[in-house]
Amino acid sequence: MAEALADDGTLARLLPSFDDPSSALLRFIDRYGDTTFNRHQIPVFLDELSRFIHPRLRDQKERSFIERLEKLARRCASEPHLYLKFYGD
Repeated sequence: MAEALADDGTLARLLPSFDDPSSALLRFIDRYGDTTFNRHQIPVFLDELSRFIHPRLRDQKERSFIERLEKLARRCASEPHLYLKFYGD
């Protein structure tokens, strides 16, 4: 098990709104509950990071956070039985 990061609220600020129909996955990351993505969902997840998150990054700290998240996501996509998990509040 690899752990990404403790989030200081960065991800919640960057996520699209729950009711944004242009997002297939990111909008469903539960800020208060847990969310899990499997390896088949990771390509969509990474695409949405590029489309929704990258344009909104404000500084190097946020870029570094998202880069680490992308690295974990790619690892999850590389083999079965790995999952990308988000733990809410």
